[in-house]
Amino acid sequence: MAVVWNDVAPALIEAMVGLRPGGMIYRRVFPGRMDQVPVARRFIRFLLEDSPCRNDAEQIVAEFAANAVAHTSSGRPQGTFIVELTRRTTVVRITVYDCGWGATPRFGPRRGADPLAEHGRGLAVVAALASRVGFRGTQAKGHAVWAEIFPV
Repeated sequence: MAVVWNDVAPALIEAMVGLRPGGMIYRRVFPGRMDQVPVARRFIRFLLEDSPCRNDAEQIVAEFAANAVAHTSSGRPQGTFIVELTRRTTVVRITVYDCGWGATPRFGPRRGADPLAEHGRGLAVVAALASRVGFRGTQAKGHAVWAEIFPV
Protein backbone atom coordinates (compact mmCIF):
# COMPACT_ATOMS: atom_id res chain seq x y z
CA MET A 1 0.00 0.00 0.00
CA ALA A 2 1.43 3.38 -0.98
CA VAL A 3 1.71 6.17 1.56
CA VAL A 4 -0.51 9.13 0.77
CA TRP A 5 1.14 12.23 2.22
CA ASN A 6 -2.20 13.94 2.77
CA ASP A 7 -2.93 11.30 5.42
CA VAL A 8 0.19 12.08 7.44
CA ALA A 9 -0.26 14.43 10.38
CA PRO A 10 1.18 17.92 9.72
CA ALA A 11 3.29 17.75 12.90
CA LEU A 12 5.02 14.63 11.59
CA ILE A 13 5.84 16.33 8.31
CA GLU A 14 7.10 19.39 10.20
CA ALA A 15 9.34 17.18 12.32
CA MET A 16 10.74 15.31 9.33
CA VAL A 17 11.64 18.49 7.44
CA GLY A 18 14.03 19.55 10.21
CA LEU A 19 15.61 16.11 10.72
CA ARG A 20 19.13 15.74 9.38
CA PRO A 21 20.44 12.43 8.03
CA GLY A 22 21.50 10.14 10.84
CA GLY A 23 18.92 11.45 13.30
CA MET A 24 16.09 9.48 14.85
CA ILE A 25 12.77 10.64 16.26
CA TYR A 26 10.91 8.53 18.81
CA ARG A 27 7.42 9.52 19.94
CA ARG A 28 4.96 7.96 22.38
CA VAL A 29 1.54 8.99 23.68
CA PHE A 30 0.87 8.52 27.40
CA PRO A 31 -2.38 8.71 29.38
CA GLY A 32 -2.48 12.00 31.29
CA ARG A 33 -1.95 10.56 34.75
CA MET A 34 0.85 11.02 37.27
CA ASP A 35 1.49 7.27 37.34
CA GLN A 36 2.65 7.62 33.73
CA VAL A 37 5.53 9.98 34.60
CA PRO A 38 7.82 7.09 35.69
CA VAL A 39 6.78 5.21 32.55
CA ALA A 40 7.90 8.20 30.46
CA ARG A 41 11.22 8.15 32.35
CA ARG A 42 11.69 4.46 31.53
CA PHE A 43 10.91 5.20 27.85
CA ILE A 44 13.72 7.79 27.76
CA ARG A 45 16.07 5.53 29.75
CA PHE A 46 15.55 2.75 27.19
CA LEU A 47 16.16 5.05 24.21
CA LEU A 48 19.30 6.57 25.74
CA GLU A 49 20.71 3.43 27.34
CA ASP A 50 24.16 4.05 25.85
CA SER A 51 24.21 7.84 26.29
CA PRO A 52 26.07 9.80 28.97
CA CYS A 53 23.15 12.25 29.13
CA ARG A 54 20.59 9.57 30.06
CA ASN A 55 20.14 10.64 33.70
CA ASP A 56 19.68 14.31 32.83
CA ALA A 57 17.22 13.40 30.06
CA GLU A 58 15.21 11.26 32.49
CA GLN A 59 14.97 14.14 34.97
CA ILE A 60 13.94 16.54 32.21
CA VAL A 61 11.16 14.32 30.86
CA ALA A 62 9.90 13.71 34.41
CA GLU A 63 9.60 17.46 35.06
CA PHE A 64 7.94 18.17 31.71
CA ALA A 65 5.51 15.24 31.98
CA ALA A 66 4.54 16.03 35.58
CA ASN A 67 3.88 19.66 34.61
CA ALA A 68 1.76 18.60 31.64
CA VAL A 69 -0.41 16.41 33.87
CA ALA A 70 -0.59 18.81 36.82
CA HIS A 71 -1.02 22.13 35.03
CA THR A 72 -2.83 21.48 31.71
CA SER A 73 -5.81 19.65 30.26
CA SER A 74 -3.54 16.66 29.77
CA GLY A 75 -4.31 15.74 33.39
CA ARG A 76 -8.08 15.67 32.91
CA PRO A 77 -9.97 12.42 32.31
CA GLN A 78 -9.11 11.10 28.84
CA GLY A 79 -6.19 13.57 28.66
CA THR A 80 -2.85 12.61 27.18
CA PHE A 81 0.65 13.95 26.79
CA ILE A 82 3.23 13.06 24.16
CA VAL A 83 6.92 12.48 24.76
CA GLU A 84 9.24 12.92 21.81
CA LEU A 85 12.96 12.23 21.75
CA THR A 86 15.05 13.45 18.83
CA ARG A 87 18.48 11.88 18.86
CA ARG A 88 21.31 13.07 16.68
CA THR A 89 25.05 12.55 16.93
CA THR A 90 25.64 15.89 18.63
CA VAL A 91 22.36 16.67 20.39
CA VAL A 92 19.45 15.03 22.19
CA ARG A 93 16.16 16.94 22.28
CA ILE A 94 13.36 16.01 24.66
CA THR A 95 9.94 17.48 23.86
CA VAL A 96 6.69 17.02 25.77
CA TYR A 97 3.40 18.08 24.16
CA ASP A 98 0.43 18.91 26.39
CA CYS A 99 -3.28 19.40 25.68
CA GLY A 100 -3.38 23.09 26.56
CA TRP A 101 -5.38 25.27 28.96
CA GLY A 102 -2.53 25.58 31.40
CA ALA A 103 -0.02 28.16 32.46
CA THR A 104 2.61 29.35 30.02
CA PRO A 105 5.92 27.62 30.81
CA ARG A 106 8.55 29.80 32.53
CA PHE A 107 12.14 28.65 32.84
CA GLY A 108 14.36 30.00 35.60
CA PRO A 109 13.66 31.06 39.16
CA ARG A 110 10.23 32.52 39.93
CA ARG A 111 10.10 35.93 41.53
CA GLY A 112 8.70 35.99 45.02
CA ALA A 113 8.73 32.20 45.27
CA ASP A 114 9.11 30.75 48.74
CA PRO A 115 12.63 29.26 48.87
CA LEU A 116 11.33 26.48 51.14
CA ALA A 117 8.37 25.54 48.94
CA GLU A 118 8.20 21.94 47.74
CA HIS A 119 7.00 22.90 44.25
CA GLY A 120 7.85 25.42 41.58
CA ARG A 121 11.47 24.61 40.76
CA GLY A 122 11.06 22.00 38.03
CA LEU A 123 11.63 24.19 34.98
CA ALA A 124 14.56 25.94 36.69
CA VAL A 125 16.11 22.51 37.25
CA VAL A 126 15.52 21.67 33.58
CA ALA A 127 17.18 24.93 32.51
CA ALA A 128 20.21 24.05 34.66
CA LEU A 129 20.51 20.54 33.20
CA ALA A 130 19.97 21.44 29.55
CA SER A 131 22.07 23.38 27.07
CA ARG A 132 18.99 25.03 25.55
CA VAL A 133 15.31 25.15 26.54
CA GLY A 134 12.16 26.62 25.09
CA PHE A 135 8.53 26.12 24.18
CA ARG A 136 6.05 26.86 21.45
CA GLY A 137 2.28 26.85 21.35
CA THR A 138 -0.58 28.55 23.14
CA GLN A 139 -2.76 27.96 26.18
CA ALA A 140 -5.72 27.25 23.93
CA LYS A 141 -4.03 24.70 21.66
CA GLY A 142 -1.34 23.28 23.91
CA HIS A 143 2.39 23.61 24.32
CA ALA A 144 5.46 21.77 23.16
CA VAL A 145 8.10 22.26 25.86
CA TRP A 146 11.61 21.20 24.87
CA ALA A 147 15.15 20.89 26.16
CA GLU A 148 18.37 20.07 24.34
CA ILE A 149 21.36 18.28 25.80
CA PHE A 150 24.72 18.02 24.07
CA PRO A 151 26.15 14.60 25.01
CA VAL A 152 29.88 14.46 25.70
